[in-house]
Amino acid sequence: TQSTPGCRPEAQPGSAPASETPAAGRAVDAQEGEEAAYRAAYEMVREREFDDAVAAFTAFLAEFPFGRYAPNAHYWLGELYLVLDPPDPELARQNFKLLLNQYPSDPKVPDALYKLGRVQFIKGNRQRSKEYLDEVIREYPSHAAAQLARQFLLENF
Repeated sequence: TQSTPGCRPEAQPGSAPASETPAAGRAVDAQEGEEAAYRAAYEMVREREFDDAVAAFTAFLAEFPFGRYAPNAHYWLGELYLVLDPPDPELARQNFKLLLNQYPSDPKVPDALYKLGRVQFIKGNRQRSKEYLDEVIREYPSHAAAQLARQFLLENF
């Protein structure tokens, strides 16, 4: 498997990375084997094989740390750490934060901010939770994550 160190994807507004077929010869192309590895990991999520999905996304990120699907892999790891038994809110937080810090213009950012608000609430950090939820509403007012944040605030604050 070939790897391109330091190759970072450009955000594609309105794209659906899970179903997109990359065009040849562009910097945002998936690396050889990357799309198949991502799809295999995501299929485990769909099959509710959460422990296996965590292992698959972790292996995916080890092989393609800055690949085209890396932001989505961090997002799904964050989600998975919340549904494992027992959940691991700290590992969820770390993955959502990695997505925000490494891919600040990725389409998953509003969802990650909302999830960080939920994670901080779970961890008992009500003030930090409210800050993340308010940020989603302020920065992405028409995004579905903002509506979820408004609802969460109404029900919990």
